[in-house]
Amino acid sequence: MLEIISYDQCQAHEIVELLRQDRVVMIKNLTPDRADTLVSELADLLGLTESLELQAGFAALYGHRKRIGKNLMTVNERSNYEFITPHCEGDGISNIQFASFYCYGNSTDGGETILMKIDEASPDLPILRELSTRIAPGSKQLSIQQAALAKALYRLRSPDDYLRAGDRILGQRKTEIPGLVLLTVLALPEKAYSRLLDKSLHPYWDTIASIDHSSAESFTHLLRQNGLLKSGDALQVTKKMDHTAKRRIWRSGVNHAALFSAKMTLKLSAGDFIAYNNLTWAHGVANWTPGCGIRRLAAAFA
Repeated sequence: MLEIISYDQCQAHEIVELLRQDRVVMIKNLTPDRADTLVSELADLLGLTESLELQAGFAALYGHRKRIGKNLMTVNERSNYEFITPHCEGDGISNIQFASFYCYGNSTDGGETILMKIDEASPDLPILRELSTRIAPGSKQLSIQQAALAKALYRLRSPDDYLRAGDRILGQRKTEIPGLVLLTVLALPEKAYSRLLDKSLHPYWDTIASIDHSSAESFTHLLRQNGLLKSGDALQVTKKMDHTAKRRIWRSGVNHAALFSAKMTLKLSAGDFIAYNNLTWAHGVANWTPGCGIRRLAAAFA
């Protein structure tokens, strides 16, 4: 599942072929400039150049990441002892196809990157829910211009994305468009088409993983079981260690063991670059003890 390539064998078309086999590709001893360029080459071969530029632009616009070079962005900042639970980057609207990370340095006693392969045959996938926005029945019919604005502002899948059977209503959203009534719902996740594998799949989007208490509970157990959980002498395992604790709003009851068929733990070193299919592999990060070293990674998505 992991294919390691040296710098002198780093050819974009060969990496794409490995990604089409659903491999995780690691390239050793890559310079930051070459990593940035390689991301562009991969996106171009996959027809995702526009998506790559959009993702980097969104990061700068929303301020949760900072651009490093043309395509690479900083990873999310974390407080002491925080870990990030496995998730596929983005949501069903952004439909990010591939993800990549570049390591500038990682000397902490922890901070492992954990990749988990989604099991498409898992009977627990239908139990999951995605945080979504729907148009309420009876809402005002929008003009073409209003519909386009609503789709952009409120992340609607389409201008006629009305409440569906199976949606669990959480509340009503405020809107700036008169007559438009929007609902926040827990929705049945939809499949997403993978360009790499030429089929539709069930990604474990951030909008699925980050809202589920069971995700954090299962990942905490996994980290502890594998000796990767850092908690300090007096610090207990608390919600403060969960980077997205404030976003969790329900409990699916699903255990990671029921969702994933394989796990890969990587302690990235300076010059390491990894790329993989964002629809089939969920990525998370183990925590580390404050002050034990430096962990500096960059990310790029398309």
